[in-house]
Amino acid sequence: MTPPEDTAHRPPFPVGWFAVAALDEVPVGALMPLAAFGRDLAVGSAPGGRALVTDSVCPHLGADLAAGGRIDDGQVVCPLHEWCFSHAGACVSSGSEPLPAAISLRVWPTEVVGGTVLAFNGRDGEVPAAGPPDLTSGGGGEDRVGGRDGHPEDVVVDLLLAAGVTDGTADGDRWSTRAGDGATVVVHGPGTIEHRRSNGTTDVVYVTPVDGFAVLVRSAGPSPGIATASDRPASAATGDLPGFRSWYRRFDASSAPRPRPVRSGRRNRRDAPAG
Repeated sequence: MTPPEDTAHRPPFPVGWFAVAALDEVPVGALMPLAAFGRDLAVGSAPGGRALVTDSVCPHLGADLAAGGRIDDGQVVCPLHEWCFSHAGACVSSGSEPLPAAISLRVWPTEVVGGTVLAFNGRDGEVPAAGPPDLTSGGGGEDRVGGRDGHPEDVVVDLLLAAGVTDGTADGDRWSTRAGDGATVVVHGPGTIEHRRSNGTTDVVYVTPVDGFAVLVRSAGPSPGIATASDRPASAATGDLPGFRSWYRRFDASSAPRPRPVRSGRRNRRDAPAG
């Protein structure tokens, strides 16, 4: 299926919550490499179970935090000069050097839902207006992870079509429908698909952009209710979901209020009549 022509100029990384790791694969007290949203990131967890996602480059001299960096006493510690940053990103210790007010580490809003670590991708480090998806179930069972080429919107559309979805209803940041097997399907934001069966079991499928050309599809649940194969099977329904696509575009732009521009008043003074 070829997506509509107007999809070519979409931002490659929608604004919203995305799964980046399973909590049980994230090191405690240390950081490991993570590729998401077109950036090199680092992910780890504190001893209390809180997950943390940061830029992997230390803002001091560019050391790789994912190569020996640690989370110590609620702080991120650089492995090169042991500069320390709070979980909010502020520099709280710079060794023997003066504490720099202008240096900070970008820390991504991070939450754990049902054993899955989710990070919020915003524009210019914005804070999310709401928390991660409120799921009926975290999925449970073994995670299945696979890569796919394409924009997250196209991948989500393909997964819905493969499940027999033909239309749906939008409600704010949620889009609800029925799968071909009669199960309820709810799309939460740009990257989470919940597949609720009548027998009470639930699959959760997460679609996360890695770079501008590929995504990771992570499925958690008793069985893959929504297909996670690299390509939609030839037997699946063909077509598109234009109503879903128009709803999905809400995540192309930031949901945070934009500050009003400051006007200097110089033009008014210049154009004011003399005398």
